Amino acid sequence: MISPWYKTWSILRGAPQCLAPDEMVLHLGKNIVLLLLVVSSSTLAVFGQRSAAHPEWNNREFAPAPDTSSPRDDSIDQSYRLPTDTVPTHYTIRLHTDLHTGSRAFSGIVDIDFDVIVPTDAIVVHNRDLLIASAALYAKDQDGLLVEFGFPHHEFDQRTEQLTFHPGQVLPIGSYVLTVEYSGLLQTSSNSGFFLKSYVNDDGERRYVGTTQFESTNARMAFPCYDEPLLKAGFTLWITHIAEYNAVSNMPVEEVVPSEEHEGYVTTKFGPTPKMSSYLLAFGVSDFVALEDGNQQLYARPNAMDEAEFGLEAGVKILDALSEYTYVNYYDYMPKLSQMAIPDRGGGAMENWGLVKYAETGLLFDPARNTYRTRKGIAVVVAHELAHQWFGDLVGPQWWSYIWLNEGFANLYGYIGADLAYPSERYWDLYAVENVQNAFGPDATDSTRPMTQDATTPSAISGLFDSIAYDKSGSVLNMFRMVLGDDNFRAGLKVYLLNRQLDGAVADDLYAGLQAAIDDKDVLPDGYTVKQLMDSWTTEPGYPVLTVRRNYNDGSAILSQERFYADKRSPNANVWYIPYSFASASNPDFEDLSDFQWLSTKAERIETGASADEWIIFNKQQTGYYRVNYDAHNWLMIANALREDPSVIHRFNRAQLINDAFNLARAGRHDLALTLDLLRYLSNEHEYAPWAAANGVLNYFYNKLRGTANYHDFIVYVDALIGPVFDSFGDIATVPEDETLLDKYLKQLISTWACRVGYTECLRQTAEALHTAVETNTPVHPDVSYVVYCYGLKGATDDEYRWLFDQMINSNNEAERQLLIDALGCAQDQSQLISLLTVAIGSNSELNSLLNGERSRIVSSIYSAGRFGVEAMIEALSDPLLAQEFVGRFGQGTLNNVVSNVASRTNNDGELEQLEQFLAALGDLISPETAAAAVRTVKTNAAWFETYEGVLSTTYFSDFTN
Repeated sequence: MISPWYKTWSILRGAPQCLAPDEMVLHLGKNIVLLLLVVSSSTLAVFGQRSAAHPEWNNREFAPAPDTSSPRDDSIDQSYRLPTDTVPTHYTIRLHTDLHTGSRAFSGIVDIDFDVIVPTDAIVVHNRDLLIASAALYAKDQDGLLVEFGFPHHEFDQRTEQLTFHPGQVLPIGSYVLTVEYSGLLQTSSNSGFFLKSYVNDDGERRYVGTTQFESTNARMAFPCYDEPLLKAGFTLWITHIAEYNAVSNMPVEEVVPSEEHEGYVTTKFGPTPKMSSYLLAFGVSDFVALEDGNQQLYARPNAMDEAEFGLEAGVKILDALSEYTYVNYYDYMPKLSQMAIPDRGGGAMENWGLVKYAETGLLFDPARNTYRTRKGIAVVVAHELAHQWFGDLVGPQWWSYIWLNEGFANLYGYIGADLAYPSERYWDLYAVENVQNAFGPDATDSTRPMTQDATTPSAISGLFDSIAYDKSGSVLNMFRMVLGDDNFRAGLKVYLLNRQLDGAVADDLYAGLQAAIDDKDVLPDGYTVKQLMDSWTTEPGYPVLTVRRNYNDGSAILSQERFYADKRSPNANVWYIPYSFASASNPDFEDLSDFQWLSTKAERIETGASADEWIIFNKQQTGYYRVNYDAHNWLMIANALREDPSVIHRFNRAQLINDAFNLARAGRHDLALTLDLLRYLSNEHEYAPWAAANGVLNYFYNKLRGTANYHDFIVYVDALIGPVFDSFGDIATVPEDETLLDKYLKQLISTWACRVGYTECLRQTAEALHTAVETNTPVHPDVSYVVYCYGLKGATDDEYRWLFDQMINSNNEAERQLLIDALGCAQDQSQLISLLTVAIGSNSELNSLLNGERSRIVSSIYSAGRFGVEAMIEALSDPLLAQEFVGRFGQGTLNNVVSNVASRTNNDGELEQLEQFLAALGDLISPETAAAAVRTVKTNAAWFETYEGVLSTTYFSDFTN
């Protein structure tokens, strides 16, 4: 049935065509013939000769770990862990795929070389959704020859995903090979395991891409294996595929030979990998082409190769920089590094050793279409993934409990590596506001976890990949990098990497490496060890607030620490070892980070040397992972100093002061009026980092006050802050050649606020720039495109809206398409927004290029851009037929999410009435619980105005206006 919204939909494309979805035909193919040469007799079968390698295991890895390093939590079900009586040494994997046709079916044979280290009658590996056809077991004799040991039967535990092979007898200590023939299906509903993607080439043909994502527990979806990080082995991979496609993997191709069983197919054979975890194996099958520079390659679809240059350049520069920084050469272990851009991956990237996979938005850059933010994102993501080549690939965690040894280092060296490769961009300026301050939010709750945390189920393991593993862990590691000194930290990392190379690690291994680098160097006070200090941060949840209460008569101060909660004060017995340094008005040296003192008790009195009339600021450059609070008088002196001359305080500390002051006030530890007074200096602030911190504060109040009687007073306050900075830009729709990266960030932030609160000049410039772009059919400069398009659409004609939509739908660049989708959601014409929504919901042959993620992004762009979008969403989905189509396209969860977001953007009685009518119109499409939660959200929003924070805030803005 055609949607009743076809009239508004036709603004963009005309009446939609109802197309039946394509049916997926599963082609199971033929079983692969065993490639091993059989020399049979009644008792002996020799399947080729292998080197009689010694077992690659040691007592340390599989003996019970001492209490100081064991991550296991007895309260967590350990039955998901594999038994340790057998360990793998090598996998030989042979896969066959017809994915070029869109077929999901694949088949494979894997030879698992393993050692029995404790006699056992069971071989237990992992499997998920693979159909096991047969299995054969062979023992290695003293010469390395394989002796047939029978055909074990198998059983599968769906809960633990453990596949157990029973040989029918106890296997003595020794070396064996288990050969398993199996089949499976490529994933299409998730980016996990061996999965299928596609793109449309320049001839309008759909081409398919097979690729992998095995972290954390998904290698078992492609072949039966010991899918735990410590159970490392070498991998030899052969892939049979259509000849016009090619295959890429961790190692270089050794040879490509015609398939004997399948005409028109070839088998691509890769060399053996170093010893590594199963989750690091990767491969891809596609018609991609490569751009090369020395030992590096970047693979992408042929019609995107003109966007590959920067990603490859970044890979070369950053890998060289990190090799030099770590004193460990990447090429001592791997012969090449490939990067691969996957279409329709959504987001993210994966650090497979020697073959890093990215979403296209994380690797492909077109300077004519993509913004400074895309370029920055690529530089940092590439550096993040390449840092993993050391932290995770060369040395991996013994268990997922220590995932911070991977992700914390990658988080930190994503920024350091990008900064080393591109020092003029000042990427490091973004670290604290994008990571330290980002970690503070989720880590200030009761439900937060420590950095070291056990988990055993696949879902619980996936849950460890959170802000704690990334942002907090990177921030804590950076704190100790600064405390120990970067040179010492580098030396310690070298010890750690070389001591644990090709093996697993626990936190104590890192501590030992760092300790070795500083022994006899007088870096830490007597009696302190790296382990003692770092354990206080890695084994406990949360973080402290350092409170500085000054005695203005004698120059002393009392320092105290307490766990910081965002919404309460609660006693906590934990004592963090807090490194601190401070600057003062008479000694405003924020650059010297060579000297730290330690607070190792709940409280301590110190001498500051500061006179009564000068400010002091702790945590120079926000290198420490903690908040700082002061007595009211010191806060007042800081605010006065900022108003007189912001440059006397380091820009990182200016950002810290804003973020700390606001969050301390919200937690009841500090006066909110002092925070709002502090922000008034921003009219003279021209650095991005402090404004990034302030942006969070202003957004908080904007979301509370928009649509209420208090909104005008808030806008007057915002105007006082942003007005002088906005006026300094002049033309916001052009990009000067000498404009720096951080200047671009600042201009977009300030311009967004100026247009949002209704600056006539901002709206005039953006509308004019959009009109000119449409008239000349020439897109604006990408670095100003979002602000121009988003706010230029206020009052835009249908022709202008259609032009912008066509720019999106005709673009071949995923990052540009995402930006344009976000801009299209900014429209303030309801029919335009409903037209856009029906595009996301509907099916039309002209719109086949819309990716699933782009359809979802359209939905969120509409309700996120402002109240106009919220009301358009309500109007559209109040129609039962369209709401049913919406659920059919996106599912129940997305509709629930829409309701939740509409509720969170409902601020007055009129809007509440609209919400209630919307909930009634949706009826049974949403659950009573979802509807009740939405109403509670609105009531909570309204109740805020009667809280102390709400009354104080609105009173402050009112007094400021009057």
